[in-house]
Amino acid sequence: MPVLSPVNTALTLLRQLPILADVPKPDLEALARQVAFRNYAREEEIFYQGDPADRIWWVHTGRVKIIYHDQAGREVILEIISPGEAFGGAVLFFPTQPATAKALEEASIASFPSELYAQFLVDHPPVTLKLLRMLGARHLSMINMQILAGERVERRMAHILFKLAIRVGRPDPGGTLITIPLSRQDLADMSCTTLETAIRTVSRFQKEGMIMTRRGGYLVVTDMERLKELTE
Repeated sequence: MPVLSPVNTALTLLRQLPILADVPKPDLEALARQVAFRNYAREEEIFYQGDPADRIWWVHTGRVKIIYHDQAGREVILEIISPGEAFGGAVLFFPTQPATAKALEEASIASFPSELYAQFLVDHPPVTLKLLRMLGARHLSMINMQILAGERVERRMAHILFKLAIRVGRPDPGGTLITIPLSRQDLADMSCTTLETAIRTVSRFQKEGMIMTRRGGYLVVTDMERLKELTE
């Protein structure tokens, strides 16, 4: 269970979350008294699928992956959560967690009890609007992946890489650097395929000049237009 942070520390960190930028200082201070921060190591679980959804979770630093465990026991990465974004079943008022959350990399995570959440949204409509936009974009991304579920692996992989380049990419001399390290197993889990198929697909994309690999598991998208064409 996360431990409550000193109010001044929590307040400083909350101010860095874009979604809370317009919240008046007294209200933010009241929230800060309820917020807990905890650091997670890479691959450490934050909560498990089926756990009670009794806290609202926010990424302060690092990134989190949302994983669904299917009936065969396979892990499928549903989404990657970036700094400033909320996650967990309580965001949509689910009673239990619909999926597992793991730190994709070292991460600092803020959370507060879910019973405060509804009233906070009522009291701060701008936050509610920002949250709805965030959740809408995430839901649309998941719908797109479901649409692609029956398509070839190359198209699913292209969609994932293009989305990551847009969301967490930055300009690089070689193209667009995806700023999170991704193993071939991560890419396999995100595109619902086997490790061997993911390796072959990445190799094909490299040979066709669409991506480059960098030490540490980083990828550079070198041809965004070609990658986009494969997703359409």
